[in-house]
Amino acid sequence: MVDECLNEWSADSRPEIRALVTKAFNTDKEGKINRSEIFTLLRLDIVDERWQRAMQAIRDAIRVTGSKSYIRFWMREGIDAPRQAITIDLASA
Repeated sequence: MVDECLNEWSADSRPEIRALVTKAFNTDKEGKINRSEIFTLLRLDIVDERWQRAMQAIRDAIRVTGSKSYIRFWMREGIDAPRQAITIDLASA
């Protein structure tokens, strides 16, 4: 459905327009899609019915497979010293 929208909308456009959306579906070196790019597409305010159906299909396909809890503290040696993150992973603590 996303391809249908892109083909119609970019018929007379430069290829860079299409590259913006296809970037979200390109896989990384581990064969996984870029989740942050997909979530960016979901936030776009596009009223085309096909686009809305495609975004709903993506939302329906999202599954949370796990989560981690952590606490992050910041420490610095002095007032002018840079802060250093101290992370405690509660899942493995």
